[in-house]
Amino acid sequence: MAVLRIKGVQMKVANTKKENFPKILEHIQKGDCDIIVFPEMSLTGYNNNFSDTRTTEAWKQIASACKKSYVSSIIGTGVRMDGNTYIQARVYTDEGKLLGTQEKLVPTEEDRKWCRPGEELRLFKYKGINFGCLLGNDLWVAPGFGPYPDPRLSYQLGKRGAQIIFHLINTGIDQTYLPYYDINLRLRARESKCYIVTVNSASEHGVINCPSGIMSPEGRWLVQCPLQGEQTFVYDLEIDTEI
Repeated sequence: MAVLRIKGVQMKVANTKKENFPKILEHIQKGDCDIIVFPEMSLTGYNNNFSDTRTTEAWKQIASACKKSYVSSIIGTGVRMDGNTYIQARVYTDEGKLLGTQEKLVPTEEDRKWCRPGEELRLFKYKGINFGCLLGNDLWVAPGFGPYPDPRLSYQLGKRGAQIIFHLINTGIDQTYLPYYDINLRLRARESKCYIVTVNSASEHGVINCPSGIMSPEGRWLVQCPLQGEQTFVYDLEIDTEI
């Protein structure tokens, strides 16, 4: 067994990297966890108006901060590849290396006005732990956000041996969705037999509709943040590691 100290940062995601990037670096530099997770599009802001050059430079600085602080991190960002924009999670190790990326596979109807769906569901392995990353609608394919089939990505990751799913989200404040998001996290954790680490964006306009926290494979919250304001959670998760 290994004990993995996980920190989730429920931060306000501004429209510009200039505001978001210092917050991300500050949390990484504290070095108070094994892996730190940030919300969906937390670096660039939830939009298509970001500089490729400056974003790439920010990634390099994040990698360097991870190495200096001995912290692995999962960052939500926008990225352009082959002339197309994607919503992406980037996984940096505590050695300052890019372990891999996961592009959002089921963007909402609004997302698709400026981004494309990713093409591959990836499973990552680091220090004997198997995990995957999902972004927002990938997990629950919420009604009202596009008539898309549900590929049950969390179930797919569980069948492939994932022990943890890191779920980066930015859900807003419409309280109609609060019970839907909650029950989806519970049931999909049970179905996949995985821990789900969900990290949401805080809102300046009210109470968000999905907490940041960790759901157990039995479908119960192990820890969660209050729904209002910028918050963090830290939890020591015991995980079986492969020899």
